[in-house]
Amino acid sequence: MNILYVSRGDHIDYQDDCLFLGLKEHFGSSVVDVNKRYHCYTTYDVHKLKGLYGKGFTVTKILEEDNTDRTDIVNKIKAQFFDYIIYGSINRCTDFLQEATKVYPKKKIILVDGEDETTYHPLFAEKYPYFKREKIHKDSSFPISFAIPTSKIQPLKQKTKEIAHILPGDNSTYIFNNEQDYYNDYSMSRYGVTVKRSGWDCMRHYEILANNCVPLFFDIDKCPQYTLTMFPKLKAYHLFKDCLTTKNGNMFLDTGLITDADYEIIQDFFINFTKNYLTTYALAERVINKIKYEN
Repeated sequence: MNILYVSRGDHIDYQDDCLFLGLKEHFGSSVVDVNKRYHCYTTYDVHKLKGLYGKGFTVTKILEEDNTDRTDIVNKIKAQFFDYIIYGSINRCTDFLQEATKVYPKKKIILVDGEDETTYHPLFAEKYPYFKREKIHKDSSFPISFAIPTSKIQPLKQKTKEIAHILPGDNSTYIFNNEQDYYNDYSMSRYGVTVKRSGWDCMRHYEILANNCVPLFFDIDKCPQYTLTMFPKLKAYHLFKDCLTTKNGNMFLDTGLITDADYEIIQDFFINFTKNYLTTYALAERVINKIKYEN
């Protein structure tokens, strides 16, 4: 399948990156990224990582260089060389849209909206297939979420601590300057705390899960029905609720309420769920199946 994948290509955008990586897993050099997402390739300068959003953790330096042909894009669009044209972040890049709309039916032009805001790009009204991350209404858009790059799923390690060091919102806990140390902390921890940020979806959810760490997700019960649709929200809610207890009128977390045997069952559930449903490969497969079905 030939896919023209259009995005700015000059910065990390988790939804954009996750879908692109998953499509590359499926179709390799047949996915033509313009502009090239340099940070996703192993040739990206390691010294530039710290200047990227999130210090470049998780979505950078994954793809080997291939023979992707990024030349003569306009003429290829005119000849309808591509099966689909996917805009990885319609709010940030609309390159070639004018050329594409002249020859492609709308059902072949896919718009992805991975912004934290719940508002829609004006093109949503034009009836293109539209994937919305922070989706709060039942409408014609399709839900989409972040994912973990398949290669980032780590082997199971012995747990040596109860809760991972990072506590969202407490900047003093953000101590990790490289991905390996960051991942190791989750790998050694039984639980990792995560919360809603500007949007409900957050790469931390998936980084916790990729390291076989069980997520304690504050306020997950308040997540809208159409957001984080692939995340096991009910399981995460019951787990978090089961760890809450009251002492002297104050509510606090007590993970000791869960036995070792129960923890192993819970951990096994999240490990298998992540591998089956929350990888970039699975994300791209869902998107492709959806647009093929709609077409």
